[in-house]
Amino acid sequence: MVTAETGSKEARTTITDFIRRGYSLYTVDIALAESLNAIWKHVKIHRDLKTEEAKPTIQDLTRIYDKLKVLTTRELTEEATAIALTQNITIYDSLYIAAARKLKATLYTSDQKLHEASKKVIDSIWLRTL
Repeated sequence: MVTAETGSKEARTTITDFIRRGYSLYTVDIALAESLNAIWKHVKIHRDLKTEEAKPTIQDLTRIYDKLKVLTTRELTEEATAIALTQNITIYDSLYIAAARKLKATLYTSDQKLHEASKKVIDSIWLRTL
């Protein structure tokens, strides 16, 4: 099971449901690295995940990631940079917004800050705890 953070249960439920229903789900190429870094933080900084628990967590994460279609940073460079500069957000966050804009899709996120920035530019749904 991927680590339990605020909104992670809702995100997992939504993704799993969409995959089961045959939807095409997309992400950006940095998503896997960002997620792996979050696992590292849980082991090394928060210390709420043991090193031996990281392996099955990573396996769970990669099973989900492997079912997604991936857009590259390169193909989103110009749009993401423009969004980052006009919305005053990181390039990392703007890549997700640029991907949704390119696909004419709704962005689903459990990151409230990303949701607040993205809803100014695209359709965005915040997967918050209920």
